[in-house]
Amino acid sequence: MTPGTGEQLAAASHDARALPFDTIFVIGAAGDWKHLAGQPVTRRRNGGFSLPDGVSMQLTDAPTHQTIIAQASDLIAPGSTDQGALSLE
Repeated sequence: MTPGTGEQLAAASHDARALPFDTIFVIGAAGDWKHLAGQPVTRRRNGGFSLPDGVSMQLTDAPTHQTIIAQASDLIAPGSTDQGALSLE
């Protein structure tokens, strides 16, 4: 797995299906998944949701293979300056 970039998120801003596989992103604090902010995710390969509005992303550290439907605006690149705003309580 490789870390995702802001450029990849920008390219997927109008169509979530452009989010690459085998790439780690982080759930951002400003998106729809605020309660999961800071958690790493990767795009789910087998099954799931895949539409311009969002794609299935699997939480990489969840013991139960938890999946969310996310779009690019819900995610940030690992290590980005946006992570400083995350509430990691």
